[in-house]
Amino acid sequence: MKPTPLSRRRRLPLALVVAFACGQVGASELVYYPVNPTFGGNPNNASGLLSAAQAQNGFKAPQASPLQTFNDNLQRAIFSRLSSDALTALFGKGSALAPGTYETVGFTIKVTDIGNGAVTIETTDKSSGASVSFTVSTGSYNVDTSGL
Repeated sequence: MKPTPLSRRRRLPLALVVAFACGQVGASELVYYPVNPTFGGNPNNASGLLSAAQAQNGFKAPQASPLQTFNDNLQRAIFSRLSSDALTALFGKGSALAPGTYETVGFTIKVTDIGNGAVTIETTDKSSGASVSFTVSTGSYNVDTSGL
């Protein structure tokens, strides 16, 4: 159908009425407000965000059986006993650490007297070359793992 001249005349006033009826339009700059309290958001959002994250988390930590727990504890006790026996064999029962270098199959242990009753013990793995040292003195223990 062809539009009639009357219908064209009605469109223009209708368009003008709609344009003026909208009134004044305002705009402002967009401002971002973070939601997460870690990044400056409202602290009251923390519990809701945490519960939503926990609901989505499907990871379950493996549960060790009582037998596995017992085996792990037994293994630690055996290693502790072997370590004590090795120290007794190297230094004697109840004796203090004597400065010097001690060689084992896999490690080199260097004991250095630094004075004031303190010694530094450096253990070097012969296969990888990695070393760990710590200082033992009366009442304090300092561990240096910079060589790891």
